[in-house]
This record gives sequence, structure tokens and C-alpha cells, in this order.
Amino acid sequence: MIISRVFIRAFKSIFELTLPIDPKITIIIGANESGKSNILKALLSFSPGMPFDNTLTCQYSDYYYQGKCPEVNIEFSDITKENRRNLLKFSEVFKDVKSFIIRKNSQHLDDYHFFVGDTEIPIADKARFLTILPKVLFFDDIPLLKNRASLEDLVSGKEEFRTERNLLRIGGIVNPEVMFEDSTRGRRASEEASRLITQQIRRVWSQEPTIEVKLNINGKVLYIDISDGTTVFDTPESRSMGFRWYLSFYINFIAQTFEARANEYIFLIDEPGIHLHPAGQKDLTRVMEDLAIKNQIIFTTHSPFMVNRDHPQRVRLISKDKDGTRVDSEAYRENWKPLRSSIGLMIGDLFFFNDSGLMVELPSRKMPFMRKQQPSRGRRDGGVR
Repeated sequence: MIISRVFIRAFKSIFELTLPIDPKITIIIGANESGKSNILKALLSFSPGMPFDNTLTCQYSDYYYQGKCPEVNIEFSDITKENRRNLLKFSEVFKDVKSFIIRKNSQHLDDYHFFVGDTEIPIADKARFLTILPKVLFFDDIPLLKNRASLEDLVSGKEEFRTERNLLRIGGIVNPEVMFEDSTRGRRASEEASRLITQQIRRVWSQEPTIEVKLNINGKVLYIDISDGTTVFDTPESRSMGFRWYLSFYINFIAQTFEARANEYIFLIDEPGIHLHPAGQKDLTRVMEDLAIKNQIIFTTHSPFMVNRDHPQRVRLISKDKDGTRVDSEAYRENWKPLRSSIGLMIGDLFFFNDSGLMVELPSRKMPFMRKQQPSRGRRDGGVR
């Protein structure tokens, strides 16, 4: 089951907006302060238990003067056999439907409404129904990878050490205590985890193919070291902010999807790659493609380097005028003219040229060469030529 369309009314800067969602990746691009982040916040607020009251209402809408909450409608489609079996536990109406819509217009559970077409479907246990939907996860604050973590930090479940725990998961370490054993098994676990992590990072970070991650245990403390072809082993905190963010992002994302079923999550990411060089942003788009094999991704950006030009239909250009936030789903038309105009990009910035070029020979017509006629000159004998 995936999200195929979102309709938002009277949410922050959004007066009224319909946003088509791509089955894999939706790129919300636009200038700063155009309302991109508010779309993600509206999607996140759809989840049960999230704040959703009239403090979020668009101030130039009728809802604001009436003291009403915003409204978020989400259309779900691509219903699998397993999805349908779960839906049929709530109503026989879901036997043959291809899609359905859920509307939320307050933070109370009773204010979720379920529709097939224009017909509202009564659902007795709304709380349980909502648990069978894809989970919305908002990646806005990723804990950056630290230099070290104690065994107590790793097993305590502290949020600030989430990235370090997920790093170990990528290395195949489910129980960190194994690595801290003063034994051959413990040393081998550290070495194998280091090898697997290095293999994963090299696959997605093309800027330095010799990158290596090393896990070292000293007593009850795990030390994390990183090296490449130009440096000896160094700490994560001594690396560039761009690389550290990228590594932390990848660690958390890949660990989140390791054991997830297909379309179990919908990931919302606000301005990924903001600290990255354009080459790093292109690496990040390739990582997104891998992650989108199993789960939908919706992310905002104002960087053209975060756009995969092989899939222009994924781009949603966001702009803002006196009537609020607007969406253009065909930003690629006329050689991306709407996108170029919105973010001030010139064709000379090379965004629109691929790594490999194509030379085209066009028909031509030979133009006659007109030679300038020289004035007549008389002969020396007075004759005329």
C-alpha cells in the first residue's frame, strides 16, 4: 500500500493544495520560504497522536476566522493481497476497491474519516485501522556519528547513541555485548563488523573509494575510526560536516529498512544533503534510489543536484504567492523552464547536460558566395577592358 495523492487545506502557508505522490520518490523543490517544509509537516501531522489544532491553521483562510483545524486528506492505493485481507476485517466495502481516502480534521481519533469514492465508510475501531497503514517517519534531526560510545550507552537505548547502535547493525552486530568480550569471538566480531561497514560505505560514497571504517574496543568503550587514501585513521568528529552528515544519514536510513517489509514506511526528509558538495548530493540521490526499492520517500530541496534527471516526473515545483503555496507537477516542460525560473538557475550552470554528450548532424544548404565586383579600370592605352 502506498500514498498516491495528498490534499491539504488551510495548513500553515497552504491555503489549498493537491499533491500527486510518486510510487517511489517525490522531490519537492523550490526556493527558500516557498512552503516545502509545511507539506512534510502536514503529512507528519496526519499520524495519530501528532498535534493538530487551530494553531496550525492558515491565517488567510476561512478556517482561521472560524476557529477550525486544518484538513489533510491522504489517498492510499496499490493495495496488495495482504493489505486487502487486513482491510476486510473492518469492512466488506474494501473487497474490490483500488484506492481509498482518509481525512483528518482535528487531533481527536473520532475526526478521522474514511472514504471510498465520495462515500464515507463507517469504521468501528479507528485506532486499529490506522495501525495497518504505512508508518510516516520524519528525518529532520539525525544524531551525528560520534567518536566513541560505551557499552552502557549502546545497550541503554539512549536516543543520542542511535547512530552508533545502527552502525553496529549494519555490521551485523545485534547484541553489542559480543564485541566487548575479551575473547577471539569478540575480536572477530569487531573485525567482521568493520569489514561489512566499510564495504557498505564504499558502495555509496564515490568521492573516496579507499574509505575505511575501523571499530576498536578498549575496555568497555567502542572507538570509531575512519581513514582514506590521504589520511591515517581519524575520528568521525574530525571529518567534514558534509561527510559526517552523509554517513550518519545513511547509517540510520539503511538500518531502519533492514528488517522492514515492502512499503512499511514513508520517509519524509527535509533538505537532505544540505552540507554536501554537488558530487556528494549526486551520491545521495543514488542512495535514495536504493532505499526507495522498498519504501516511499518524499524529500524537499532547493538544490538542482538532488534531482535525478532520469525521472523528471517525480519533481513537484513549489512556489508561493499571495494565495499561498502552489504545486507545479510538470516543472520539466520547456527544458525545465519553470524550475529554472523559480530557483534562478541558468542553463549555463550545466545542470541540463549529462556526463555523455550527443552530437547531431543537421541538414544544411550551401549558400552561394557573392564576390564583390571590382570597379572597371581603363587600360594604359586609353582602351576599355
